[in-house]
Amino acid sequence: MNRTGNHHLVEACAQRGCPVCACLRAAASRHLGAVLAEHVTDPISRERLAEAWGFCAAHAEALRDMPEVALGTAIVYQALVKRACRWLDETARALGPRDRRGGWRALVGRPRRAGNQLRSRHERCPVCVELVAAEAGYLDALLGGLADPWLGPAYAGSDGLCLPHLDLALARAGAGPAAARLVDLAREKLGALADDLRRFIDKHDHRVRPTFTDREAVAWRQALALVAGRVALFGPEMERDGAGDRHPRARRRR
Repeated sequence: MNRTGNHHLVEACAQRGCPVCACLRAAASRHLGAVLAEHVTDPISRERLAEAWGFCAAHAEALRDMPEVALGTAIVYQALVKRACRWLDETARALGPRDRRGGWRALVGRPRRAGNQLRSRHERCPVCVELVAAEAGYLDALLGGLADPWLGPAYAGSDGLCLPHLDLALARAGAGPAAARLVDLAREKLGALADDLRRFIDKHDHRVRPTFTDREAVAWRQALALVAGRVALFGPEMERDGAGDRHPRARRRR
């Protein structure tokens, strides 16, 4: 991964935002393209997709911007839609005549019977699985390349890691010069961003006619991406009940 990882990281450092997030977004697109353009007829790949009920919401959404894999997407998701129809047929049979006569009121407040069928997922989204390994590789490549004459200056000139990826990188680095360098760069970048945000806020004073610099104008968006990370990688934090992927519920205030 190191040589390829370094090359991808250097290219990503020239973009806005966290370079590891950018590398993983590109890796996700490459993997989606490979699965749906090259492996869509492979029985093993099809079985994995079936067991995962396709891709997670974030990576399914990414497919909307990939018309080149429309045919592969249609092939995979036709099978999943037909599987969903069979699941609903089984659920209808399990509910039985009594529940159908009672309508929706018969189901409200009543615990699920053992006979009810669940749309269980036995596999994780295959793109997410790939990205876990890719993420570790890119973080290690960055940590090993901070002293590199090619990657080191490129990263120093970038926006730096988002905080979730900075957390992960420091956990992998342990104590040592790479961790110290990463922390020094992060403090410098965060300080500069805080200054841009302060100037952006100050210029909204009603007594001031604002003229924003390019950095100030985008500072609030940059802060969102830096603190939270990309949604496809650090997505909605919803507490689920104990029955797989049914019924997401909001976190309760304590």
